[in-house]
Amino acid sequence: MSSGTRLFCTPQDYERYLDRYEWEGEGLPCLSEEEFCLLQEEMMDLEADRAAGGRLTAEQRKRLRELRHLLLADVEL
Repeated sequence: MSSGTRLFCTPQDYERYLDRYEWEGEGLPCLSEEEFCLLQEEMMDLEADRAAGGRLTAEQRKRLRELRHLLLADVEL
């Protein structure tokens, strides 16, 4: 995977994810860098739609919650 092909995913993002995973990832799959970046991109697309004033469907809101959970997006270290 070329680092220039991802808008919302850097090697530092993945390193931070691995740190969060080490502390709070019990019971969750450890994502590869490629998996992490794909899910991060999907999450950012949904967040951008919501921020632009778009209304997310119930399915999109559910998916956003799933992504935030898998990516440990709400974990603060």
